[in-house]
Amino acid sequence: MKQVLFLLGIVLFISACEKNKNDNNPPNDHSIYGRYMGTFYRTGMDTTQVQLGLLSDNKFEGTSTRALYPAICSGNFTFDGNTLAVNDTCTWAANFDWTLIFDGNYNVSFIGDNTVKIWRTSGSARDEYLLTKMIR
Repeated sequence: MKQVLFLLGIVLFISACEKNKNDNNPPNDHSIYGRYMGTFYRTGMDTTQVQLGLLSDNKFEGTSTRALYPAICSGNFTFDGNTLAVNDTCTWAANFDWTLIFDGNYNVSFIGDNTVKIWRTSGSARDEYLLTKMIR
């Protein structure tokens, strides 16, 4: 009986020491939620300052220092770790380039703990937001 308990103890010890198979692929623990300040740039055009709030209830709101470049208002979003799907719910006039509305699918990458790059490419144009999370 002592030998069985001894062998059982060794098996339990070895199984407890087994390396977690997920250790090589740690989860992405970056949260997209927060308030950000940064820049917007479209290929071949100017850079402008923007503010964007990605709120915990999956709603967003934002502004730009330049009217309608980009056109950021409010709406909702989903985030899956690599892609930000934005649904703008504002009403817009027809007097500007609607491709500048913050709406649709964007790629997301995190740079360090407080900076995020949000971008999309359409044809030869690339829209890029480089944003730093505001820490209080």
